[in-house]
Amino acid sequence: MGGGRSAMAAKISPEKLRAAVLEAFGAEEVAAETFEDFYDVKTFCREHSEMLGGEVGQEAWYIWKSGDWAVMGDLSMELPGNADALARLSKAVGPVVACAIDPYQEYAFFARFEDGGLKRRLVLEDEQILEEGLPVKAERGRHIDDFNEEEAGRLWLSYDLPTFDHDPLEGPFSCFAAKVG
Repeated sequence: MGGGRSAMAAKISPEKLRAAVLEAFGAEEVAAETFEDFYDVKTFCREHSEMLGGEVGQEAWYIWKSGDWAVMGDLSMELPGNADALARLSKAVGPVVACAIDPYQEYAFFARFEDGGLKRRLVLEDEQILEEGLPVKAERGRHIDDFNEEEAGRLWLSYDLPTFDHDPLEGPFSCFAAKVG
C-alpha cells in the first residue's frame, strides 16, 4: 500500500459527487486536472494539499468510477476527520461509506453515513477502539475487539469497493484542489 490512504464513496456520478463534496465541505475549487495514470494523481495531490506540502488551507482530492460507486480518495487522510461534512454529504447524495487505513500509524477508520447522520463508525487510534452506531451487515459474527487496518479494509470491500492494497489501476481520475473552510 505504501502509506496511509483514505477514501469515501457514494452511488452517484463522479461529477455529482464532486459538486456535493464542495458544498458539504464548504470548499471552493482552485485547480483541477484529469489523469489516466495514478502516478500523476499523487503528484497533483502532493502539490495542492497542505498536509503534503501545498498551500495552507488547501486540500486535494481525486475521484474515479468503480462499478456503481463514485470513489473520492485523499492522500492526506483528511476526509474521514470531518464527520459533520460527511453527514451533510449523505443528506445530499444518499448513503456514504468512508474508510482510512495507515499501517505505519496503526490507524484504521470505517464509517457509514445516511440521511444526514452517522450510522456506524469504528476507529482504531492509539491502540484504542472507538465504536459508534449499529454494526453494518459485514460485521455480523465478528468481535469489535478485533478491529484493525485489515478489518477496516474488509468492511470497505464488503460494499464492492476497490482495495487499498495497491493504487487504483483504472482511470480516468478527476483531481481537484480546493480551499476548505
